[in-house]
Formats: sequence, structure tokens, C-alpha cells
Amino acid sequence: MTTPTRAEIETASLVLAKIATADQWAAKPDAAMAITWAECFAVHGLQRDDLLAGVVRLYADDKRDRSGRTLPADVIAQARKLRQDRQEREKARLEGLPSVRELSPERRAILACDRCDPNGWLDIAETAVKCTHGRELE
Repeated sequence: MTTPTRAEIETASLVLAKIATADQWAAKPDAAMAITWAECFAVHGLQRDDLLAGVVRLYADDKRDRSGRTLPADVIAQARKLRQDRQEREKARLEGLPSVRELSPERRAILACDRCDPNGWLDIAETAVKCTHGRELE
């Protein structure tokens, strides 16, 4: 078992605080509890946003068993579902995109340009102007 980082402990503290605001019967969070929860979260490599959203998802579930205390595993299960959903959406989005090789030279130039928007326009003095990078790169 590894010692959790300060950021992981802070995340666990935020999760515990969020649980305490949602559940009046939750145990009062303390430093030792935050460290233990951080150790549990670290096993799964979960990010702060997923864990906090996992708390919301857990307490928003009107079908969950309310007879027991909320455990790290309860939050982990919800956070893992959220992470998996996000990864699947991202994969589907990327699969729907053409490969860079399939794009026209002009479209590749627009995507490579750090000056214009994704449609090839510049905002100069509150006026939209077509970027000329395509001609510059040819």
C-alpha cells in the first residue's frame, strides 16, 4: 500500500464533506478518515471530478439501499461508472472523426493553425476575417 498524496487526501476530504452535506447521518469526517478513503480511491486511479460526481450520483439514486453507511466502495462504484461512460463517449466521438490523412490539405492547415478558430476565421478588431494560413502553408 502506498501513502496517498496531499492532493488525494484533499480529494477524499472534499468527497467526505460532500457526503456529510448530503447525509445527516454520515460520520463526521476527520483527517484519519480522509487518509483511509484516499488510499481506497488511489487503488482505482479515480480523478477528483469523477469522485465528486460519484457522490452526487450515489445520493441521487432513488433505488439505492439507505439502511447502511456510505462506504468508499459506494463512491468508487459510481465514479467508475462515470469514468467508463465518459471514456465510451470519447471513444465513440473519436471513431466518428475521419483520420487526419483523410482530411483535405486546407482542413489540415486550419486544424494545425494556432491563430484561427476551427472554421478558419480570425477575429481582428471585432471583425471576422478568413485566415490565410492555408495559402501560407502550401
